[in-house]
Amino acid sequence: MKNAKRMAGAALAILISMVLAVPAQASWQRKWTIGYEKNTNGPEKEVQGTNGWYFMFSEDVNTEGKFDASKVKECIWTDTGSCRLWYDYKEMWMPEPYAAQGYDCLASSCWWRMDGNGIMDPNVKVGAVSSVIAWEAPEDGTYSICSDYSAGSMLFDWTGKDYDEGDGLTLMLCTDTETVDYAFCGVMPDTGRKVVDHMPSGSLKGEVELRKGEKIYIVADPGENGGSDIAAVKMEINQEEGKSIRTFWKIVLGTGIAVCFLLIVLAVFLILRSRRAESDLDEDDE
Repeated sequence: MKNAKRMAGAALAILISMVLAVPAQASWQRKWTIGYEKNTNGPEKEVQGTNGWYFMFSEDVNTEGKFDASKVKECIWTDTGSCRLWYDYKEMWMPEPYAAQGYDCLASSCWWRMDGNGIMDPNVKVGAVSSVIAWEAPEDGTYSICSDYSAGSMLFDWTGKDYDEGDGLTLMLCTDTETVDYAFCGVMPDTGRKVVDHMPSGSLKGEVELRKGEKIYIVADPGENGGSDIAAVKMEINQEEGKSIRTFWKIVLGTGIAVCFLLIVLAVFLILRSRRAESDLDEDDE
């Protein structure tokens, strides 16, 4: 009887470990975030493509909600260029023209900022470009996206100079072939301070079918005038359908079948064991 109890305990321990292991093994494939203090499958500083995340720019601006993915270029992670100093950054993602030797941020009123975790300010008065964060699908499937944002043109005075050039910006959620959702984010009220308390905010959402290697883009288009334009996003991408999801449910189904089979075997064993014990007792009585 002791051996039967030990076998039952061992079988139960194995079943519990199998059930707990299934979601732990599959969950990492289904969710990606950026913009949070702790991201799930988020980006990595200095490296393009970690968990599918890319930091980019496009010289295509003032497009009225349209996006041409063929025109985007990758930013570089650099400590060159002067505009990073205004944010007390040692390094950040920058368009290569802004990081070029001899580029003068003051002359062009360039306050570009891209920290690698959701801040994507296309804040340049002369020669502004669109800032772009991209994510690449790891496999064919259906993906849902929700991107909360605060964005727009922020008027403020600094060292006696009035920075009121901005005309708002357009924030877009796109794929390689279409604009899924977009919003125009206008000029915030002039508070006289560089703060984001009254910045236009909202969410861009969509569900798209992607093939492996195709991308989702969040784009901040500065319009005709990029001065004082800022944007910050918190984006979550979930895989709703695809090979990994089907594999996950196959594992769950297989585990369930294995659990039922082991329970049946264990029940039969215990029943036979019990009947054998009863038979032995009957023989002893005789």
